Amino acid sequence: MATGATEFIDNTTADVFIPEIWSTLAIVAREAQLVFAKLVDRKFEDGLVKGDKIHVPNISDLAARAKSANQAITYETVTETNTTITVDQHYYAAIAVESITKVQSDRDQLSAYAGKLGYALGLNVDDALASRVEADWSGQTVGTLAAENTYHDYLRAIQYLDDANASPDSRYFVISPAAEVGLLKMDTYINNDYTNIHGTGRDTSLEKAYISSFLGVPVYKSTNVDGSNSAGHDNTFFQREAQALIMQMTPDMHTMFDIDYFADKVAIEQLYGEQVMRSDHGVWIKGA
Repeated sequence: MATGATEFIDNTTADVFIPEIWSTLAIVAREAQLVFAKLVDRKFEDGLVKGDKIHVPNISDLAARAKSANQAITYETVTETNTTITVDQHYYAAIAVESITKVQSDRDQLSAYAGKLGYALGLNVDDALASRVEADWSGQTVGTLAAENTYHDYLRAIQYLDDANASPDSRYFVISPAAEVGLLKMDTYINNDYTNIHGTGRDTSLEKAYISSFLGVPVYKSTNVDGSNSAGHDNTFFQREAQALIMQMTPDMHTMFDIDYFADKVAIEQLYGEQVMRSDHGVWIKGA
């Protein structure tokens, strides 16, 4: 023990008496708005109760032919193809907590991570659908990566779908926050004089991700569109039937106590398949 006129009991000498407190709160990782699974086509799910593939046949247009007098008509022979949706995406998320940790921890670890288990699986599906933009819409693109899009880009995207006779219903823009900044600089987007070309388009099930309507089309913002602020994002414009999603097994939770390890175990699994059904019903909007 040191003595002297300038010696005091300070935080260094009294360190053993100063507790370090752990907050009962936590900094929880932020989650992206997941929108793709709610916007794509889900009508094929009921057809795949068993099995791992569903074949969806195509029906082509027929030709109108001129009838010649006193001549037999010609019957058209059509050989159709099909689009196959394969359900082979089996994913899970799991955690286990030992009994000693459960007893001595100041919070319920299983409850703390329950929501994160579900989010992990939701993010997995969203990632699979978002990755289709660059891979499958490359035949129909507008804009430049890492650059803000123009009014003409959005008009051209709409024209792509109109040229493909895509249904005017259930069309969506899904864009990054950076792309929204570009929109907010457009007079046609923010000026009330143009509200007649916007419409409402609100989908209450996606209300948090919905930001507005533009050119009569609902606009959804998500940080989970592929890309980055530096490299640009794979924003998109599509009609619902462009992509199909089959959730053959929606997230299913399993719990158990493992006596060999004295641990509570929780696992969630899902089984799904996704497929592009109409490649001309989607546009890759290269942008910010």
